[in-house]
Amino acid sequence: MIPPLESLAAEDYKASNGEKRPDTGNIEEAELSLPLMGRIEYQKGNIEAALHVFEGIDIAAITPKMKLGLTRKAERRKRHSHDYAPPMSIHAVSLLLEAIFLKAKSLQHLQRFKEAAQTCKVILDVIEFSLPEGLSENFVADRKLQETLSKAVELIPELWKLSDSSFEAILSYRSIAPSNNIEEAVLLLMILLRKVSLKRIEWDPSILDHLSFALSISALLMASRISGEKPNLAEEGINFACRALESLENGCKELEGTTNLLLGLACSTCSKSVLSDVERVTRQSEALQALESARKISSTKDPIILCNLSLENAEQRKLEAALYYVESLLIVEGGSNIKGWLLLARILSAQKRCLDGEIVVNVALDQTGKWDQGELFRTKAKLQIAQGELKSAVETYSQLLALLQLIFSNDCLQDLRYPSASFEQEIWHDLAHLYISLSQWRDSEICLSKSKAIDSYSADRIHVTGVLNERKGLLKEALGAFQAALDIDPDHVPSMISTACLLRRVSSQCNAVAKSLLMNALRVDRMNPSAWYNLGLLHKAEEGVSSVEEAVECFEIAAILEVSASVEPFR
Repeated sequence: MIPPLESLAAEDYKASNGEKRPDTGNIEEAELSLPLMGRIEYQKGNIEAALHVFEGIDIAAITPKMKLGLTRKAERRKRHSHDYAPPMSIHAVSLLLEAIFLKAKSLQHLQRFKEAAQTCKVILDVIEFSLPEGLSENFVADRKLQETLSKAVELIPELWKLSDSSFEAILSYRSIAPSNNIEEAVLLLMILLRKVSLKRIEWDPSILDHLSFALSISALLMASRISGEKPNLAEEGINFACRALESLENGCKELEGTTNLLLGLACSTCSKSVLSDVERVTRQSEALQALESARKISSTKDPIILCNLSLENAEQRKLEAALYYVESLLIVEGGSNIKGWLLLARILSAQKRCLDGEIVVNVALDQTGKWDQGELFRTKAKLQIAQGELKSAVETYSQLLALLQLIFSNDCLQDLRYPSASFEQEIWHDLAHLYISLSQWRDSEICLSKSKAIDSYSADRIHVTGVLNERKGLLKEALGAFQAALDIDPDHVPSMISTACLLRRVSSQCNAVAKSLLMNALRVDRMNPSAWYNLGLLHKAEEGVSSVEEAVECFEIAAILEVSASVEPFR
């Protein structure tokens, strides 16, 4: 298992003399010499002497440095910033992890099994920490590092077993941590099948029966999740979830709750794409029923279920229920998730409690770090606009743009979760609309030029340009802008509505085209009050009793939706 001393010494000599000189950075030279000395003693068979050397390595102090040295973020930071000390090199990490492994082996030889297992676990902890950030590009190229990891993975369960720690042994046999019981069952059954194929155990037909059942449930759930997110496949997602529920009858409660959640999400997605009002109401009812079933199984403690229950009730304009569930969500999460605060503020705005919504956002701003405040600032600005505080909204948008500029100008902050350029462009559009409402044409044009510099083929930007032209009385230019936006995105609802309204203003002979545009807009966004209102105006302009009745119906729907409209979409 241990390479010859001569080859290792040659590698270390090359590494220290130009070919791969380690960047020791914050590491003392002594920290690199101890692993080499300990390795030599271990290879000579002087186990106690090797252990004595290895115990001179301060593992607790070097572990954070090794973790940073393995991540891609460290490589980017090294390339782009002079404010940080260079991270530990892969070569140095490899030497230290090997030393930790040999220390564990030395402890094993001395029958100190529990200490050996705890020491070996440090290697896995270092690697696992680096996985979410992405392992360094040099990790794959370092053969010795990969060998050390492989040996540690094999050794640690044996050490836990020797120390009579059965639970830790079971956990260490997972190369990954299964997300649920079904996934773990599949992994264990696959291991059994492998042992059968290697003739280590006798064939047992029940293995294949159990594996078939586990796989059928896990494919069904995956298929339901994937299909349920897509409007054109949502019906199939519902079918997959229903089949999974039938298979889980009197089975695992955890999976039953997950399946009901997926069923609710698929029904919700489906309700947004169906044409029939009856079918839409049916699917909305089924979505709430499935989500409620999932909540009862989880005993109201699952934040994902609570969030989706609040969202679904809010979109169905059942605002009291939506408020109850979002408040439960904030209690469960302890106010740690910014999405809960945003949803609460939006629900309050739909209840026309915009001042309360602004207070909620201010509380959230006080409880979150600067880099997570982007969406909160945007929601605060829209709440201020809804209250008529336009100048305050301009100031809030200015704060947000300053924050974004700080993020974009700092290389060390590029990994933040903002949608970067697209998010910034949306802010410029918001500001342009705000300046148009204040009749500040020049300021609006500056905002649009900032947006164009980010993306010149944006349907939203071209639509705002059309709105500006319309307000300035340039109707022909406005109509051309709206059409250009629809050329980029044929389903762009604001451009459909703006085009229809402008055509209705220009000539009554264009009413048929305007009605067609509004019907298409409602096909994409059935909850848009402006589309319903303008469709009512077109029906009102027509002759006949039926047209009057249709106009009244459109006005009623528009009024209901407007009364319960949020300053921002709930999702």
